[in-house]
Amino acid sequence: RKNKRDAEIVNNVFAPKKPYVTRILIALNIIMFLVTMFNEEIFSLLVVWNKGIIKYGQYYRLITGTFLHANIVHLFFNMSALNSIGSQLEGFIGRTKFIIVYLLSGIVGSLLSVALHSTEFVGVGASGAIFGLLGSLLYFGYHYRVYLGQVMQSQIIPIILVNLAIGF
Repeated sequence: RKNKRDAEIVNNVFAPKKPYVTRILIALNIIMFLVTMFNEEIFSLLVVWNKGIIKYGQYYRLITGTFLHANIVHLFFNMSALNSIGSQLEGFIGRTKFIIVYLLSGIVGSLLSVALHSTEFVGVGASGAIFGLLGSLLYFGYHYRVYLGQVMQSQIIPIILVNLAIGF
């Protein structure tokens, strides 16, 4: 019975699912890019700006900045990463956990940017959120290493290393 129950759990985890949240997040990022491309004032109000967060208590910028991008190339690379990582991870961990990981990772990424910059800076992008998703995928891959051992070594870890190199 235990083996049958375990097999059912694994089959449910790895069964293909539609990545609705991932698609919504990609759409939100694209919409925000288009809106801010035509209205710099909105961009200025939402961007991660360490002086605004620290001096004026504009904490909303920690999350709104994760939906903004500096240019089309920045948007393209982040949304490509979100699509490939998010589509898989959302199916593995479920929609609710996925959105929680994404949003909390985006906030933590923004906080780290603020903490690491002693001078005034402006930060944008979904990179912090995407790194959080990569970390979750790494944990998930380790937890299910019996099923994902080769995928971890050949795909997940190299993606993490490449993104870390680009990030630094």
